Amino acid sequence: TLSTFLFKFVIALTFIIPFLLFTLDIAIIVCIIYGLLLIGIFSYYLGKSQKINKKKVVLEHLGIAIFVIIATHLVGNLIRIIFS
Repeated sequence: TLSTFLFKFVIALTFIIPFLLFTLDIAIIVCIIYGLLLIGIFSYYLGKSQKINKKKVVLEHLGIAIFVIIATHLVGNLIRIIFS
């Protein structure tokens, strides 16, 4: 729906703020922490609304997110090595 699109768009826009305030290296770290915090908060409310183990839901989503961040970093390094 339109409200879902707007909510996601506004949340995505908030990730620009650290890049306006900090150097690139620090902004990336701030965005990762901010993203993990958002995933944790939304996962908690998801578990709460579905009446399931909130801790399990939060840890599951954070674990997947951390795996994706690490995998993306490693693939980026591999691409840099291959094409350098």
